[in-house]
Amino acid sequence: MKCNIKLILLSMVTSMVLVGCGEGSSSSTTTLQKTEKVQENIVPTVKAKLPNSSDISYSDLFKVLDNSNKTAMITDAFSVEGLKVVCGTDEIKSDKYGMFTCDTLPLSVYIGNIKLGELSKINKDRIIYTQDLLHISRAATMHPDVTKLSVLLQSLDENGDVMDGIDITQSSVDILNQDLANFKTIQELTLDDINNAVNDVIATRKANDANLSMVKVSAHDAQIALTSALANTPARAVDATAYRSIAQ
Repeated sequence: MKCNIKLILLSMVTSMVLVGCGEGSSSSTTTLQKTEKVQENIVPTVKAKLPNSSDISYSDLFKVLDNSNKTAMITDAFSVEGLKVVCGTDEIKSDKYGMFTCDTLPLSVYIGNIKLGELSKINKDRIIYTQDLLHISRAATMHPDVTKLSVLLQSLDENGDVMDGIDITQSSVDILNQDLANFKTIQELTLDDINNAVNDVIATRKANDANLSMVKVSAHDAQIALTSALANTPARAVDATAYRSIAQ
């Protein structure tokens, strides 16, 4: 994953702040309180528990950053940025590393106006896979509903390279909302519906930006990428050095 690890902590802080600010649902006072909570609780935890070695797995990283089980990461072939997460009355966005902090459960996840799923609890590993959103076994990476969602998410990645993270921008979401205005949930959509919508998003975006590198992902390739992520994500190593320097 091509990430500046120093930015992960900053994005974790940002995602926790966004829980307080939402999309017009909370006041600036709430935002300040959330920021102070991060500074008081998360940073000292990082100082005390980061390993002296440079490598730490995503699984261990979640344990270090948040012991409240409220922070999680949404992932498909890789982490997904730009999904809307509704927690109680708060609406937040998954950040650059697919992370968000949700104080209230159950939570619902959307791409634009399309509901992808709802969870009553966050799994112990803090990773929310496509399968989890659909209440399907994680091993079922080739389930038709899972494939539909994987194709949608992977095809909307801004740079066409899902292995550095899936970045879904508002520009793509706006077009998707128009194309799928008659649908409310992912289950209502067929794979053909998704393919047609994705093709239109990519064509429209490229008409305005010829250098855009979005790529339509096939069902087969989406399944392979998701299967690989299921095997590799929890133990994927990240560099902890930047965390220690920020915390200190």
